[in-house]
Amino acid sequence: MPIYMPDEKPRELPPAGAHTAICIYVVDLGTQETSFGQRRQVFIGWELPDERTSAGAPFTIGRRYTYSSNSKAALRADIESWIGRPLSGADFGRLNLSDFLGRTCLLGVKHETKGERTHANVHSVLKPPKGTPERLSASIAGVELSLDARPFDPVSYDALPNWLKDTIGKSPEYQAAINPEPEPPKRQIARRTPAPMSEVLNDDVPF
Repeated sequence: MPIYMPDEKPRELPPAGAHTAICIYVVDLGTQETSFGQRRQVFIGWELPDERTSAGAPFTIGRRYTYSSNSKAALRADIESWIGRPLSGADFGRLNLSDFLGRTCLLGVKHETKGERTHANVHSVLKPPKGTPERLSASIAGVELSLDARPFDPVSYDALPNWLKDTIGKSPEYQAAINPEPEPPKRQIARRTPAPMSEVLNDDVPF
C-alpha cells in the first residue's frame, strides 16, 4: 500500500484588524543576521485575549525589532505610540522594557502575502482604548529574558516556544551566557619580610 505524505495542516492566523492585546514576551534575541547585516534584536510578543484559535486558545503574535533607540527605529516608534508620548533623555538607558509584561495595548494586525504564504504581521502598537485596563492577566505567565544578565536564567529560556529558543541559540550572546569565561584568579599580595634592623640603619648617613 502506498505511503503518502500527509496533507499540510492549514495555518491559523490571527484575524486582521485592531485587537486588544497583552504583552507576554520581552526577549533579547542577541545578534542575528538580517537583510541589513548583523543586528542585535529584541522580540516583543502579545496575546489576543478576545481572539481564539479553533482549539480555543488565544492567538499570539509578535514582532522582532532591531534593539535601537534611533529616531527612525521601529522599536522606538512603537514604544512611543504605545505609551502615548515621545521618549526623552530620561528614558534612554532607563526605561525597562520588561515592565511592559502584562501591559495592554491596541494592536494593529495586517495580513501580508509573500509567495504562496500569507503572514499576520504587527502593523501598529497603540495605547489601549479608554476603559481598557492598563494591565490584564494573560493565559500564560509573561517571560522576560536578557542575554546580558549573569547568571543566565535557564528557567525563563526553557519557558519560551521552541522556535524562539532556536533563534536565540544562534546568537553569540547566548553562547557567551551559557559558557561564561571563568573569573581570573584573585591576585595574592605577597607579604614582604621586614629587613633586619642592621640593614635598615646606615652608619654612612651623616647626622
